[in-house]
Amino acid sequence: MKKIILLLGICILGISLIVYFFRPNSNTHTAPEQISKVGTTQRESITADTSDQTENHSNDSAHQSVAPSGKAKKLSEEATLYYKVAYTYGWEAIVRDFENGTIAKSKMPDDEKKKLCELALTGTTVEQTKRLFTATCKPLNGKISFRIINGQLKDAEGKIDQTEMIHKLKFLQAEDFFQSEGMYKFGPYEEKFNLQSNAIAWGLEEVSDYLLSIGIGYAGNSDNLINSNIQGRNPSISLVKKLMQAGIHPNAKTYTLIEERNFASKHPELYLFLQEKKQN
Repeated sequence: MKKIILLLGICILGISLIVYFFRPNSNTHTAPEQISKVGTTQRESITADTSDQTENHSNDSAHQSVAPSGKAKKLSEEATLYYKVAYTYGWEAIVRDFENGTIAKSKMPDDEKKKLCELALTGTTVEQTKRLFTATCKPLNGKISFRIINGQLKDAEGKIDQTEMIHKLKFLQAEDFFQSEGMYKFGPYEEKFNLQSNAIAWGLEEVSDYLLSIGIGYAGNSDNLINSNIQGRNPSISLVKKLMQAGIHPNAKTYTLIEERNFASKHPELYLFLQEKKQN
C-alpha cells in the first residue's frame, strides 16, 4: 500500500513539473492593447508609404528637395496634400491658390512653394500657365521648355495633347522663357541635347515637326535619337523613318534594345522594319 501511495506521489509530482515547464507563456499572447498598438503601427506605416509615393510621384517631374546633408527632405503635410490633389484631379485648384494668395501665405517653406510653382508650370494648360505668370509663379529659367514636354497634358480622348504643348512652347518663346539646347556634364563626361531629344523620347511626332519648323533639328544630340525613341514611352515607326531619312541610322545598341524590350511581339511593325534595314 505504501508503495502504491509513493508511486502516486511521484506521478503527481512528475505531472506538476511537466505542467509547470510546458505551460503556455503569457508573454506569447498579444494583449488587446498590443493588438491595438500593432494596428496603429501598421496604419502609420501605410500613411508613411503613401506620403513617400506622393513624393516619388512628384519626383517624376523634378528632384526632391535635398537638405544640405545630402539626404532627401520630407515634404510638409500641406505640400503633400497639394501634390495629391494635383496628380489626382489636375492643377486647377493649385492655380487658384496661387492666384488668391493662399500658397504665398501658407506655412510651407519657401523652397516647397518654389518647387510647387515649378511643377505646376510643367503640367498646366496654356491658359493656366498664363494665370500662374500673372500670380507671380514664373520659371526660374528657360529649362522649363524641356520640362513641359511630358505626358501630363491630355486631350478629350486621353491622349497626350501635342497641340496644347506646342501652344505652350510658343507662349514660353513670347515670354522669353525658351531654351532649345542643353548640356549635361559630369567630370570628363559631357552630353549635349536639344528639345528634339525630349519630343522623340516621348514619341511626340507633332511636337517634333513643330520644332523642326522653327529651326530646332535633330543635330546637336549626343545620343542616337532612334535609340531615344525606342527607349521612350511611345516607340514610333513614323518617327524612326523620319530620323533615318535625315541621316540617323540604327546601330548595334538599337538591335540590342529591340531584343531586350521584346519588340517582336510588342512593336512588330517597327521590329520588322529595323530588321530589314539591318540586312540591307
